[in-house]
Amino acid sequence: MDLTVTQLEGQVACVQPSGRLDAPGADAIGLQFTAAVAGSSGKVAIDLSGVTFLASMGIRLLISNARAVAQKGGKVVLFGAGPLVQDVLNDSALDQIMPIVSTQDEAMALLAD
Repeated sequence: MDLTVTQLEGQVACVQPSGRLDAPGADAIGLQFTAAVAGSSGKVAIDLSGVTFLASMGIRLLISNARAVAQKGGKVVLFGAGPLVQDVLNDSALDQIMPIVSTQDEAMALLAD
């Protein structure tokens, strides 16, 4: 599991995990992911295009960090999920906790509000 963090326009942190976001994957990037997301300016776009598998520990990592950002008045948007990961997101009703969109442009539009 790898993690890339970049800054986009408008003080948006773009966090891009790649690989399997299961228990071992979440353990491998957990601290770095939390530092990037919860330690951000409050606007975070998480690019899931490189995630090939999403399990409960990965979902937990996404939810706990989205809640931490929301408590500070920020917002997390997920985008770019492939079909398998999107099915997991839909089944877990994660869209009730944070917005899920298809593209980075859609994510940036939501974070611009």
